Amino acid sequence: MERRLAAVLIADVVGYSRMSEIDEARTRLLFHSDLRELFEPRTAQHHGRLVKTMGDGVLVEFHSVVDALHCAVELQQEKARRNAALPPEQRMVFRIGVNLGDIIVEGDDIHGDGVNIADRMQVLAEPGGIAISGTTYDHVKSKLAIGYRALGEQKVKSIAEPIRVYRVVLDPAVEGQTVGARRSRQSLAVLAAAIGITAFLLAGLAWWQPWQPGDGASVATADARPSLVVLPFDNLSNDTEQGYLADGITEDLTTELARIPGLFVISRNAAFTFKDRTSLPSEVSTQLGVRYILEGSVRRAGDEMRINAKLIDSMTNGSMWAERFDGEWSEVFELQDRMVGEVATALKLRLVTSQQAARIAGGTSNPAAYEAYLRGRELELREKPEDWVGAVKYYEQALALDSAFGNAAAALAWMYREAHWTEERSKVFGLSQDEARGKADSYFTQAAKNPSPGYYTLLAGKLNMMQRSDEAIAAAERAIALDASDPSNYESLSMAMIFNGRAEDGLGYLDAAARVDPAWSRWRYFLAGLAYFSTDRYEEAVVALEKTAPESKETSYWDFWSSYPGLMVLISAYGQLDRHADAAMARERLKPYLAQAQEPEYTGLMAAVEFPFKNYVDLERVLAGLRKAGVPDLPDGFSPKPEDRLDGDEIRALLFGHEIQGRNTGTGEAYRRVTAEDGTTHITVGEWSDQGRSTIEGDMLCSVYPTRWRFCGVVFRKSDGTFAQKNEYLLVLQSDRFEFSVVK
Repeated sequence: MERRLAAVLIADVVGYSRMSEIDEARTRLLFHSDLRELFEPRTAQHHGRLVKTMGDGVLVEFHSVVDALHCAVELQQEKARRNAALPPEQRMVFRIGVNLGDIIVEGDDIHGDGVNIADRMQVLAEPGGIAISGTTYDHVKSKLAIGYRALGEQKVKSIAEPIRVYRVVLDPAVEGQTVGARRSRQSLAVLAAAIGITAFLLAGLAWWQPWQPGDGASVATADARPSLVVLPFDNLSNDTEQGYLADGITEDLTTELARIPGLFVISRNAAFTFKDRTSLPSEVSTQLGVRYILEGSVRRAGDEMRINAKLIDSMTNGSMWAERFDGEWSEVFELQDRMVGEVATALKLRLVTSQQAARIAGGTSNPAAYEAYLRGRELELREKPEDWVGAVKYYEQALALDSAFGNAAAALAWMYREAHWTEERSKVFGLSQDEARGKADSYFTQAAKNPSPGYYTLLAGKLNMMQRSDEAIAAAERAIALDASDPSNYESLSMAMIFNGRAEDGLGYLDAAARVDPAWSRWRYFLAGLAYFSTDRYEEAVVALEKTAPESKETSYWDFWSSYPGLMVLISAYGQLDRHADAAMARERLKPYLAQAQEPEYTGLMAAVEFPFKNYVDLERVLAGLRKAGVPDLPDGFSPKPEDRLDGDEIRALLFGHEIQGRNTGTGEAYRRVTAEDGTTHITVGEWSDQGRSTIEGDMLCSVYPTRWRFCGVVFRKSDGTFAQKNEYLLVLQSDRFEFSVVK
């Protein structure tokens, strides 16, 4: 075994896992292209030795640390020039770390602290940037025409002593200079917290974001904040059925800790993959990308309870803090507050008071209501509609005990909202679809009085469907500010961004979701596919949408809502690629989902309703692909003479500023519609009436009503219609037909 002093360069691809999830073969091709065309010639030019590749990383050894850093600078400069000429999906971004230190040589391989520290420097580099150790800086600080930014001493994984760290600055304005660390987002967040909770919420997104979408490339960046996971607490009670208490306390601690400025907390979903498993701290750290692990147990006997908790540093496998909390069940909130406060102290973080956070987040101070909520939560998370009946009873009990319990109201609004989509699901609760919708609306109104993260996520979904994605973005941002550990909040924001015409930003928020929960769900693949489709990257869209796995067994209730719209977009993507055989097969695969949704067939009108883009150009992209795939624009083989169909301008002239009257041709119900010049619409069909908003999208009339979401239709002249019979025109929707005449 040989030891020697050497300069070590390690480069790693940013966001490689997400790129591979979308298209593994192309990602490997891009990596090897950079290796062959960039790394190998530059390494040789600067007298280095390419030791090996490590998955998505490159390890290089140099005799001269000046050569190593010079090579790193040229690599990043050349890579930036190449990326500027490439479409976003082909841009591969690297972080590079450089260290001068002692290495161990075994054959052609090298390892030891010199290599380990170079790897830690790479983690601390910005995307497209370079970070170097203090020993490197001491030898090169006056040797190259570059600048440096001092990050101070950093505690890094597997290295006992803190390491001085510097980032390379290529700005000519600081050439030859070393500047101090900029005021970090983390420090700004602490200041915001000190000012007050309101400022904290409004500024929240500015300090916790672990990604930078910029320049069309959605990539995760280094996150220098302390990172933590709350592993599922063990239930030590004699009553095994009280596992819901341990699970609930785990989930609430995750949410509360995620509100601490400067702390990154992994999601409950990711943490619970370790439930009932014996895992080493290093294993948890590696799989979840966190440094600190909070674990513990809950024991309850009657009204007495004990919580044991321990904070572990995965770098040393040692305990940083451990405590036992004894008290009565009525003191559960105080015990949790103490635990959160002590964890924050152990990590040297400033705490936003949990009383303020809980009040804003729609919590409760009633222990009985809290226990009922935890029981309901356990049943809901089983994701089976038959368990939801029990969950609803517990949530309703919680709300009866505390009418201001916003989390419980939001949970009820969510469950009844899901129930009302089909008759089969409504029947689970013994309700009709209209009754389930009414309950959802009622509980949503109650949840709005004490908003929780769940309420804002629900609100974002409603606003998206009402084609108000600007407001949906604000609602989703609010949900994230209240609970930065929940991946569904980032996914909600991603969807709002996509519908808003900002698909690249939508991809960035999927990266953020993957940071708190690395496991990609079918829903996340659907959102990625929709985002890629919306940027004309149809091949990538196909790869992502096929991973919604329509043919595989559904393991969750939510799998349906990924595969169903995923197939809709997949058909259009195949159409855009002129892959007609694949499009035909996808249409067949969609039929069972249409049957479950009580839809006879898939049409362009249906797509117009399902995808409420802010800009018509995004919807037209979907419709154009569907036409190429052979999907009809109109339902039931409806194909009147083309000359009888009104275009968008003709529909506007006919309806806007006028009143129409007629009937539903299927039910015979009276139909009346008054549309103002600005699109404000008053509608009455039988006993139902509402006020909404109408727009012209292409040659379609689309309307949004608060109680019935969104409808899109086309208008035809009826050659045999008369004003007396009020049937001169026909409005065709996906499931309804209305004949009418203009009366005012």
